[in-house]
Amino acid sequence: MDAIKGYEFTKNGLSISNSLLESAGLGEDLEVFTRDHTIIIKSKSMTDRVRGIVKKSHLTVEDLDELYHTSKGV
Repeated sequence: MDAIKGYEFTKNGLSISNSLLESAGLGEDLEVFTRDHTIIIKSKSMTDRVRGIVKKSHLTVEDLDELYHTSKGV
């Protein structure tokens, strides 16, 4: 894993630039989790998570979001 740029530690916490989030394929609708000594930032939308994989799928954006929320029990 390579070190990256696009973040800054401040007295208020950690700031992550929009360009870094965009380069990771993340939009504005995010979820943040912690696991052990790791902070995980991921898109809430299943559509964003599988973008490019299902381009030729018959599923709509609404179908993908429904599948995602169903899998999460929401």
